[in-house]
Amino acid sequence: MNDVIDEVEVRTVSVDSSRLAAQERQVVREAPLTIEIKNVGTYTIMCTPCDTVALAVGFAFSEGLIESRDDINLLTKCPDDSNVIRMQLAPQKEAPGGERRLLIVSSCGMCGSEDMEKLINSLPKVADNVRLTGKQLVQLTERLRTEQEIFQRTGGTHAAGIVRDEQLIAAGEDVGRHNAFDKAIGRCLLDGINPAATIAVLSGRISFELVAKAARTGVELIAAVSAPSTLAIEVARRCRITLCGFVRQTEATIYSHPHRIE
Repeated sequence: MNDVIDEVEVRTVSVDSSRLAAQERQVVREAPLTIEIKNVGTYTIMCTPCDTVALAVGFAFSEGLIESRDDINLLTKCPDDSNVIRMQLAPQKEAPGGERRLLIVSSCGMCGSEDMEKLINSLPKVADNVRLTGKQLVQLTERLRTEQEIFQRTGGTHAAGIVRDEQLIAAGEDVGRHNAFDKAIGRCLLDGINPAATIAVLSGRISFELVAKAARTGVELIAAVSAPSTLAIEVARRCRITLCGFVRQTEATIYSHPHRIE
């Protein structure tokens, strides 16, 4: 992990004395990652430069560009620049005729409510296999916290984990919430694991994009330590996802489809 953490000289101030002191702090790196998908598009993401192949695969999957690892014919890092991932999809996935509704568009502003409604309507409804107890639910965020190595050293990253049958099968850590989730999704696909019918555990707040990525992945329950937005709740309800926020040691708030908590 040392390749994504820098030592930075800083000044600290004491609240009591207002004196400045020189110290060094560990700070997580942020760098651009370019994902070049032949005959589809080029996407640049600001991220923590680790697990970048998993990030690229998870991004392509959660954005609806691929449906499985088998849809990727070529996947490689550029030999001249490790921050460029090159991908070639199976011929049927390269067809330019279909309209692509990438979730990254919403980060920059949609054209209007009609476009947003079309995007939401395009999202699948998930299956109904996951069940767990309230005790198991609150234990999920504690389990994810043990995987946050970069956060423990820098305090500067988000984390996402994918859980099946109480086992953490994949995890990702990044300065970006969406990237952390995509890394976990991508790690599943690279390891030959279908990420559907699982639980997503998130270290931050829950936005519309994260719920949409969960729907496209087939995740049935989201457990996060922070709050969802109103649109995240609406999309979770429409996609039949159980959305849980403020998952802490003693309780959690369930915003949609509570029947999965027994």
